[in-house]
Amino acid sequence: MVLNIMNKNQFSFWIVLSLLLACPNLSLCKEKECCSSLLLESDEGVHKQHGDRLGFYTQLGYYGARPAYRQQGGHFFLFYHEDEQHWIDSHYFYGASLFSKLVNEMDGYCLDDHNNWSFYNGSVLTYSEMLTSKCSKIEDVCCQEIKLSSSNSEVKTGNHSFYGEEPKESLGDYKAIGMNNGRYIYQKKNHDKFLEYGDRYWLVNPGVGKTSGHIHHPRGSVCPEHIEKEWQISDKNENGMWVWKDDPELKITCVKQMNDMRPQKTSPVAQPYIQIEPVEEASSISAGAVVFGCLSMLLLSMMIIFFARRFYRAWGKGVHGKQLLFETMDME
Repeated sequence: MVLNIMNKNQFSFWIVLSLLLACPNLSLCKEKECCSSLLLESDEGVHKQHGDRLGFYTQLGYYGARPAYRQQGGHFFLFYHEDEQHWIDSHYFYGASLFSKLVNEMDGYCLDDHNNWSFYNGSVLTYSEMLTSKCSKIEDVCCQEIKLSSSNSEVKTGNHSFYGEEPKESLGDYKAIGMNNGRYIYQKKNHDKFLEYGDRYWLVNPGVGKTSGHIHHPRGSVCPEHIEKEWQISDKNENGMWVWKDDPELKITCVKQMNDMRPQKTSPVAQPYIQIEPVEEASSISAGAVVFGCLSMLLLSMMIIFFARRFYRAWGKGVHGKQLLFETMDME
């Protein structure tokens, strides 16, 4: 038996019906969308060796038929290496695999599809479940305004203060002014003091890019306020040489986060309108479901009417049994 297509209208009807059945949820038929901004993060062990390669990345075009990324305010790239069929980092450009230190052993279209990261430990690649890449923006994770403080700043032993003049002046309130190496750069209000992430360490210095300062952390995190211990301050030893001295009481706390909508204890101020994306997305999905439901009902009604008319005409001709079914379905 051969299906006989009677006319163009009937042909178009079946095509539309087939498309809707193949893709009832129109949102799933779109090309897969990957993160435009992501966070590459790990524990202190990886930070100590490759912290300069971690941090926040944003999409910069495509490479290897997949989205590719560049570190925000940094010099590293993340891309899919077609020959080796995995994701890698590079200090040079897309396609350069020389001196790559981070590898995600998976060939998914999006970098955040699956975390199977390994890092180079000096001799071989070592798998780390703590090394992850995920969709995230820095303003949703790190504080824009922070406070550096320590209860040791007022401690004295005889005539000697625990804090020298420069480390003490480095404490206070800081505000994000830009990005470097995938992290915020902070500046102390009304001072030439900066907190930035350099070559695998956080440092308070007197100028962006300088490698000497008075507050320091040897490993760090993507956000300085997430570090709970091992901060150090500058101090002079008995020989008058500058050395780093541990301050277990030094803490960095969040003063203000961009997306923090909690009520403030200050005087009331007008707040800007913020559109909450998840609500908008849910509304969009709900509207799409309603439209699809209406179209489905309409097509079902058209099918019932179409075949009912054919059945009625065949019945009127005195057709019965299997022949009635063939006439109704236009099969011969």
